[in-house]
This record gives sequence, structure tokens and C-alpha cells, in this order.
Amino acid sequence: MRLNYKRLGDYIQTVNIRNKNLEVETLLGVSIRKVLMPSIANTIGTDMSRYKIINKNQFAYSSVTSRNGDKISIALLENHDKALVSQAYTVFEIIDDKTLNAEYLMMWFRRPEFDRYARFKSHGSARETFDWEELQDTELPIPSIEKQHEIVKEYNTVANRITLNETINKKLEDTAQALYKNWFVDFEFPNEQGKSYKCNGGKMVFNEELDLEIPLGWEVSGLSSIASYLNGTAMQKHPTDNIKKYTPVLKIRELNLGITDDNSDKASIDIPEKYKIYNGDIIFSWSGTLTIDIWSGGYAGLNQHLFKVFSNHFPKWYYYLSTKFYISEFIRIAEGNKTSMGHIKREHLDNSFVSYPIKGLNKLNLYFEPITQKIESNKIESQILKKIKNLLLSKMSKVAIEKETVC
Repeated sequence: MRLNYKRLGDYIQTVNIRNKNLEVETLLGVSIRKVLMPSIANTIGTDMSRYKIINKNQFAYSSVTSRNGDKISIALLENHDKALVSQAYTVFEIIDDKTLNAEYLMMWFRRPEFDRYARFKSHGSARETFDWEELQDTELPIPSIEKQHEIVKEYNTVANRITLNETINKKLEDTAQALYKNWFVDFEFPNEQGKSYKCNGGKMVFNEELDLEIPLGWEVSGLSSIASYLNGTAMQKHPTDNIKKYTPVLKIRELNLGITDDNSDKASIDIPEKYKIYNGDIIFSWSGTLTIDIWSGGYAGLNQHLFKVFSNHFPKWYYYLSTKFYISEFIRIAEGNKTSMGHIKREHLDNSFVSYPIKGLNKLNLYFEPITQKIESNKIESQILKKIKNLLLSKMSKVAIEKETVC
């Protein structure tokens, strides 16, 4: 055992309390992000008295490690006083919270090194498991409880800022979409008197493409006419053996993560410039998981099944919000096209019409640009904070050693 490392099994114990009196109704499951979230399981007709009760500051974990990629399913109950989890989970708690802090231990479980350790220690043929005995044999540094609190506080400061940025961005996205719909779909933008245009008698003319009236002096175009939707390329055509200088490949996985990482494919740095992606680029996944986002994960190479959306004539906020306005419809089309992986075609972009004033669209930058720019800056800040958060997790293995050396 390494210096100052302790056997986890000496600090934790299992808890097995069943919901016999049906006193708890909230059912949670462990997500791939290692948090307890509302379960989507169909429980109609299920005997809930057999489910396990988990209390605040207790852990739930699944020994099966071959389900969630490289991550083990383990989480700490923090946002509920009491909840239910499936019988498949092992519920456990810390024996003495004056020697080991639950949040500190959860930080250890969040480390990618712990996931790799758990996978390495997993065994089984059809289904690999990291069983309770293996979890108990896990060794970790356990400094003084004061030091643990200090480490947790530092980590939470960063984590809370990331959460705050995500909350702010959600509200900004909702605000931008609501404003877009009000002005470009309902045509209730402010007229010269500052009043809503359409409901205050603004002049309207019939438009055949939209089959409805639009404001006088406005035009209608398909999405593909207001912006370029550049499809990515098969990055395997640009291989590299250089482990220091390469282009991390942006696929749907990376778009959903918001970053490229060590598991991302690598391509040559000499890929065509048009496929190079930088912070602030608009990326639209048109196959599989359809989504559109402002990329903030740094330099990358655009793989196929992803569009880079750009325009030399329309403001970025306009083609971003216009495309996003149609996402729900695109998802519906893709769901009905699932002979293989659901997707949309170019013609769907051609036939998705949006309207805009022939003159003066750029004057609206004043209202929309600050919103999308703030979303972008928050996302970039969060990426930096996530690196700091990961750095704090990686430093945990050294904390206790350094302290003991000082002593």
C-alpha cells in the first residue's frame, strides 16, 4: 500500500433498507455522469416495496462495469433527503463522517483513474463486474477531515461556477428562442413607435412559401439560402502517426460532450482548412442525435455527419437561431427515417423557410448578438473551469503524501 493510502473497506459499510411501507416514492437511477437522476424505468405494476431506500450522503453503485463505456455507475445522493433505487444497486455509507467526508470520496470516484482502475479490476466473461469486495480493496489517500473539507470546498467553487454558467446559458437560449419566435415567426417585433408590429396593424402581404402573411418589406428563403451547411469529411482519409501534433476529430460524440478528449480520433494537422473547427463555430449534427451548438471545445477537425454552418451575408445569431428553430421538426423527420441511422437530407434544409427584413436585419444585432456572444463566452469559460476541475481531481492522489512529508 502506498504511503498514506488507506483501504476504503475500513471506512464504508453497506445499507440495505427496503421500502416495505411504501413511504418513499422518488425513484432514481445512476447516470453516466455519476449523478442520481429521476429513473425512466416503467414501474407500472411493479412492487416498489422491494426497492432500496437511499438517504442523503449515501452512495449507490452498480457492480456491472460493461454498460457505461469506461465509467463505473456510482453516485452520491446530494439533492434529496431520501429516495429509492433499484435492487440491482448496492447502497453504502461512510461509517464515521469525522474521518472520511462523503463529498471527498465522491470526488475520488469521479477521477478517470478510478474508472480505469475499476475496469482493470473487473472480471467476468459475458458481463464484467467490479464487485463489492473489489470496491472495498480500493486504496486512496485520506488526509485529515479539515484537509478533506478544504479540497471539497475548492472543487465545489469551480463546479458551482460551471453549473451557474449552464443555468445562465439555458435561460439565455430560451430567451433568444422566444425573442426569435416573437419577431421572426409571430412578427410582433417593435414598430417605429415601439409597439408590436402585427397586432398594431402593421402592413402584411401573403407569402406562398410560408402560406401565410408576412410583414411588408420582408423576404422568405430556405435555410440553405441564408447559410452554408458544410458537411464534414471522413477523417480516416487524413491519418497521422504524430502523437504530439495532430487534429482531434470532432464527431457526434465530441459534439455531445462539448470537447475532444483522449478517446477522440486523431487526424493530420494538414487537413483542408475548411474542415478546421474553432471556438465559436456553429456545428449542426444532421444524423443520429440531431442537435446544433456553438462549439467551445477548441481546435478540431470536422468529421462527416456534421455540418459547419456559416454565412457571409447573414449574422451568426440569425442562422444559428433559425436552424435551431427547426431542430424539433428535423428530429421528427429523422425519427421517421430510421431505416438505418435517422438523418435529414439537403432538401429538408432547402424547404425549411425563414423570413427576415430585406433591409435592416443587421440593425437587430443590437438585441441578439449580446445574447449569443454571452452564451459563447460562458461555454468557453466553462471549458477552462472543467480543466481546472479535472486538475483538482488529478491532484488528489498527491495531497495526503505532501501533507505527511511536511509533518
